[in-house]
Amino acid sequence: MKQFFKNNHLSIIILFGFLIRVLFYFFGGKVYYGKAEFSIGGDTTTWVTSIINLIEHGTYSVDLNEPTGYFFRPPGYSFFIGLFYLLSGKNILLAYKLIVWAQLLLDTASIYLIYKIVNRVFFNKIFSISAAILYTFYPFSIVWAPIIYAETTSVFFLLAGTWFFVNDKLKAHYFFSGLFIGIATLTRLQIIFFFPAALLAMLFHYRNSVYAFIKFALPFSFAFILSYGLWPVRNFVLHDTIMFSQDLSAVGCWDKDIMGFRDYIFSVKTDWDPQMTQIMKGEKAEWPKASFLIPEDSVKLNKVAQMCHDCGFGFNAFMKNAGYRNGYLPEDSSCSQEISILFNELTQNQKQYNQLNFYVWVPLSNLKKCLFKSGLYNPSSRLVNLFSTLLFGYRSILILIGFAGVLLYFQRNKKIPVLFNLILFYFIFSYLSLSFVYRNIEMRFLLPADILLLIPAAYFLSFLIEKYLLKRNLV
Repeated sequence: MKQFFKNNHLSIIILFGFLIRVLFYFFGGKVYYGKAEFSIGGDTTTWVTSIINLIEHGTYSVDLNEPTGYFFRPPGYSFFIGLFYLLSGKNILLAYKLIVWAQLLLDTASIYLIYKIVNRVFFNKIFSISAAILYTFYPFSIVWAPIIYAETTSVFFLLAGTWFFVNDKLKAHYFFSGLFIGIATLTRLQIIFFFPAALLAMLFHYRNSVYAFIKFALPFSFAFILSYGLWPVRNFVLHDTIMFSQDLSAVGCWDKDIMGFRDYIFSVKTDWDPQMTQIMKGEKAEWPKASFLIPEDSVKLNKVAQMCHDCGFGFNAFMKNAGYRNGYLPEDSSCSQEISILFNELTQNQKQYNQLNFYVWVPLSNLKKCLFKSGLYNPSSRLVNLFSTLLFGYRSILILIGFAGVLLYFQRNKKIPVLFNLILFYFIFSYLSLSFVYRNIEMRFLLPADILLLIPAAYFLSFLIEKYLLKRNLV
């Protein structure tokens, strides 16, 4: 059996990873998500609508009657959905089933990719196996695989781009890496931080030769611009708008009132609950102490909270989706513009009069949340709450082990591979930008950085295996 595993270890790991994902799809997902039809989430229909409008009407837009609908999301994942929509004969329900199975296979293929990435750079079987096993059992790749969201697909393209990045056997490997990273960015915008991280990693790697840096950075940058750049070029050429990212305002629940509230609440704290739920329920919102640093703001907060409940178009869309009202608020009854102005004034007051909290304490709290989030916001049961707490704890431990792996490698080796610098820079850029700038922390936005950090975590574990187990013939 030991010899059989030695000869077929990668195939066994990949098969096991696929079976785990299939079992979760059939049995675990309904428990974890608390509903039988868990594959379709709130964001799924926006990707679907955008690509169907392109196929049926010739325009990529989430809402053909809304000018900002052209820019709701970059098209990467919508095109992925569109492929299966066409293959299914435009039967969207069949397309959904095909997409889920495609993602289960893609996530299984990611096990192979992460193994090959490590093996290509380090030529160490224990290290490569450790990385593959960590990804095989990584809970947040498993739970996202059957969900029709961009996470699984974007991670696959990210790992494909990383594999080309380190595969110097191919002459044009940096070009193909930039191409795949551009596609990954069009699928999940947060992957854009790979681009500056890769350039900085190459600069460190080729720091003794400007010619070598330019030689490899140029094809990588050109390919990235060629793929990702199609999005801003399309926006400018077809719609006369400079747009590099996305504009969510075309969908009712992301109207001006919600965006203003979001900017304000993230200027004083890390989460928008309980205030969001209190407003939707018509209860008195309990604002944090930082909100009352300017005494006049208390009156303005009470006023704007009531307006949000009564005539905020975005808030009422959330209320309808949450079951707090029967229908959507008529657009001609909306006061979202006035709400947005009030929240913008409140946010500016925080920036001007509460700078330490705005620029330091809130971002640091965000960073703490990124590293040590302890569970789901609304678990479907006590069992799921306990399980999610364990999973997030496991995630935090792996992050710490990943950093330990980076430090250990830096300590034991004078020459640092470009891969480790890339992972470290990408992790730092992702976490700091989300914590200090974007501030709307969703763990799925951190999934690409977390998965790349599994590689140095695997290095640390393989070091322990080789030093303490193999030398003592314990494995």
